[in-house]
Amino acid sequence: MSAKPSYLGAFLKHPVNRVALLAAGVAAIFASIPFGLTGLALVGVVALGTEVLAALAVPSLPAFQAWADLEHQRGQRARRRIELLAELSNYGAPQAMATYQHMASRVQALYQTARDNRTSLTRQDVEKLEDLTVDYLGLCVVNLSLQQRKEQVSEDVVARRMAAVQAQLQSPGLPEAEERQLRSTLAEYSEVLQRARRLAVRRATLEATLISMPDKMEEVYQLVITSPYSSDMGDKLEDSLARLRIAEEVAAEFDTPERFGAAQNPTHAVPASARNPARPAATAAKT
Repeated sequence: MSAKPSYLGAFLKHPVNRVALLAAGVAAIFASIPFGLTGLALVGVVALGTEVLAALAVPSLPAFQAWADLEHQRGQRARRRIELLAELSNYGAPQAMATYQHMASRVQALYQTARDNRTSLTRQDVEKLEDLTVDYLGLCVVNLSLQQRKEQVSEDVVARRMAAVQAQLQSPGLPEAEERQLRSTLAEYSEVLQRARRLAVRRATLEATLISMPDKMEEVYQLVITSPYSSDMGDKLEDSLARLRIAEEVAAEFDTPERFGAAQNPTHAVPASARNPARPAATAAKT
């Protein structure tokens, strides 16, 4: 998805422009009744000229571009939500789905509050919270993907295979070419072991975030509901949002291919399995 929308395309699809074109079509039909094709052509030329002039001027207006950017962001968020919900459904995570639905219901309630002219809460403030609900879905998908990887990758298995390779390196009369292959395999297993330990730390952080995020969202909801007409609502909400920010480094290593998994017997066949590692798919999350 592109970072910026097509402003011309946004203008052509704008509801006001569509209504204007429809009105021009109706006017052309009525004009053709007394004047025939002449009236139809006259209205068509005027409508076409107006459309061309508007297409040249309107897309460059800052206010229109701001509206188009906002609509583009909303569309991206909606598409991402659908994709993440589908992935979460495939994993079969009813608890995560239920938590998301609760958070989404809180956001909808805040949208209702933002419609009250007496509150300083704005729709833009609530949209930041809606973005966080989508981030929550992404983190749930990442956590489930990481859980699958943990089940596939066992540090004990890696340690045993490293010990087997080290034993082979101690064999007398080992050919130089095979020794190089074994040392390369040992380095790859060492990298996998280090990566698995780093992922364990990241997963612990991720799980803590997933537990605390709904509670913090509830705090924001209670803050708004208990004092919807507070004059410093924007500052309070921004402080709460700052505590909900998600670090993007959480998924930095999730798409790294596995370096082992095919070899069950740590013999001279180990280097062959290392040369053809399995590459399970993993999903990453961004804020």
